[in-house]
Amino acid sequence: VPSPHPRRAARLELARALLGLAGLPLRLGWFALTRGRWKRRLAVHLDDPTPALEAPPLPARVSFPERPLRICLSCGETSSAGHAARVAEALRDVCREAGAAPPELFGLGPTALAEAGVDCIADPTAAATMGGQGVFKEIPFYLDVMEAAAQSFADRRPDAFVPVDAPALHLPLARIARRYGVPTVHMVAPQYWAWGPWRAAVYRKTITRALTIFPWEPGWFADRAVPTAHVGHPQMDVLQAVEVTAPDAESRCELVLLPGSRRGEVAVHLPWMLRAAAPLASEVPGLKITVAQSGEELRPLIDDILARSEVTATLEVGDLHATLCRARSALAASGTVLTDLLHHRLPAVVIYALRGGLRSRLVPALLTTPFFSTTNLLAGGELLPERGFRADVEGPLEEVSTLLRRAHLDAEWRAQCRSGLQRAAERVGPAGAARRCAQHVLEVALGSTQPL
Repeated sequence: VPSPHPRRAARLELARALLGLAGLPLRLGWFALTRGRWKRRLAVHLDDPTPALEAPPLPARVSFPERPLRICLSCGETSSAGHAARVAEALRDVCREAGAAPPELFGLGPTALAEAGVDCIADPTAAATMGGQGVFKEIPFYLDVMEAAAQSFADRRPDAFVPVDAPALHLPLARIARRYGVPTVHMVAPQYWAWGPWRAAVYRKTITRALTIFPWEPGWFADRAVPTAHVGHPQMDVLQAVEVTAPDAESRCELVLLPGSRRGEVAVHLPWMLRAAAPLASEVPGLKITVAQSGEELRPLIDDILARSEVTATLEVGDLHATLCRARSALAASGTVLTDLLHHRLPAVVIYALRGGLRSRLVPALLTTPFFSTTNLLAGGELLPERGFRADVEGPLEEVSTLLRRAHLDAEWRAQCRSGLQRAAERVGPAGAARRCAQHVLEVALGSTQPL
């Protein structure tokens, strides 16, 4: 079948996405009737023992073509750029160890990926820095991104496409890659087990290999005939150099607020978090409250929120782990930061605010997991108290304040929590995900090497 023109390939994926959106109500109605069955299917795997970490052997030099391998990397969110950069470095290391030429790396991503030596032809993360204009207003932006990717598949004929996380963007790109004969190795398999599990059927037909990071994922995806390999959590590659500093009862008294990294999340979560922390600030004289962020992008927004708050708090930008090393407890929005809190065995309360009345009713009804925080899924119970609520109402403010007080002051509960966090952390597994990912990418690429 002849490869389509890049613009046509991008528009076909846009049309497919819009058709899928139109059919979503029927999908949701069907899912509502079968949700109990999906929940039972997931429950079978939540207690699976941590699977063996899988990595193919180092390829022999004779397996490589005379030219450098061409690998296309992509990250749809700023938070995944570091993972993609470490995979790029690992790809170079494995090729060097095999005696092959350095790979030609190009793709989609922000400055952080370009600084890792990847030729970035577009930046999908730019939409997030524009303040969130809404799905339909961002269609032209993402159409341009998909067309740029399709053009690169047509012109450069990569030996493998390696997207990191972000399935909403990367599944359409993987379908485009397939039209040009490019196999896809997806680092961080999508959390379809949490909601929308019917999507696994389309996923199976689109990707060549999915790389899983949580212990229950290999079994769940295997039940749906999705080709997977378990590589472990990529954040552990970052955390291996960070000392585990479980907070003791005396030396640490700081409360850390983690409202998220996206503008919309921070705008909703941070004012609510400050109100929830107010009773504890009144009870504990001199309590230092810190708002942690990894970058400067949202400083004006956060400074404005802090200036209008009755609770005194300080913004710290930069090294998150230096902040967590001083913390006694945390109030966190659910997200990838929970892995960092788990590493420090830090007692915390987890929240997530949902915008709009319809969404706040719909999302809980779609979940197939007993908890929305991954820490609790790893622990097999509500180790960290978690509460979801509507963003436009008061929500469980008083209850969260009480839970936060317990996390900060109740010595017996804190000891039990830290013990549970230790057991949950052991299920995550060791570092080395980027290296294992690189070996899987090379195995797939060398099995379907594109012509010169």
